[in-house]
Amino acid sequence: MLQFIMDRNVLLYVLAAACAVGVVSQMILRQVYERLIRDTRNTGEPAGRFLQQLRQRFQYCTHLNEQVGDVQALIRKNLMEYRFWGMGLHQWKRIGTSCLVVSLLCAFGGTMMLVQNGANVINGNTYFWMGVLAVALTAAAYGISDTGYRQEVLTVGLTDYLENSGAVRDYSAQSDVESYESDYSAAPESVTPIVPVSDGRKAKRRARMETAAASETRAQKEKRELKENLSRVRAGMQETAAAAERPERDSRAEILRQMDPKDQERILREVLKEFLS
Repeated sequence: MLQFIMDRNVLLYVLAAACAVGVVSQMILRQVYERLIRDTRNTGEPAGRFLQQLRQRFQYCTHLNEQVGDVQALIRKNLMEYRFWGMGLHQWKRIGTSCLVVSLLCAFGGTMMLVQNGANVINGNTYFWMGVLAVALTAAAYGISDTGYRQEVLTVGLTDYLENSGAVRDYSAQSDVESYESDYSAAPESVTPIVPVSDGRKAKRRARMETAAASETRAQKEKRELKENLSRVRAGMQETAAAAERPERDSRAEILRQMDPKDQERILREVLKEFLS
């Protein structure tokens, strides 16, 4: 089995593949940090998902507790929870070290097998020089990526973005919370209740609906009172007209009673004739 591995140069291929993976992983990690740092320089609406989530969490903590006690802890927690291709930033950083260890083990194993077969440790030992090359390339990759410095730059940029840029202040949501908390200002408790943003918005919408319902009720009441007043005025006018016509009818009836029965009959015939014609 060992002879097959040596004849096929399996350890050499594994060494080269591990070295390539370690170098590429650090270049990818460098690009991830560069993108996050670039996103913090934009004080407008964040384009990256990481900064959007951090901004929303900062706003929620601000509305919930009026201020964030430890911004650095909030940033470090979000950086630890950040995932790129299913792995965290620390895991990406350790890939290079793990691949370097695999490369050195392959180089050491190949060298030991060659030495047992009588070969020299350095001269003509491909595994030894490939191990040295893997160490040099991995060190260069770590030096170019410089993830430690970029992580510090990202942390400082995020702190400045959250605390000093003013881009994370949501005045509309804050006003909703303040209006909701004002409903509890007359409560006997001395402790101010902690109100989430969503509850504040729901309370504001509920207050608007109640105000609209109250205004609609008042309008209906005024309309009904207006109709009642018009009905009273109309009834009063009819009573006044009837009272004005009553003396005239009484005087006419008195005149008819004083007339001769024949004249009354004649007048009634003429009235009926006029009415039926």
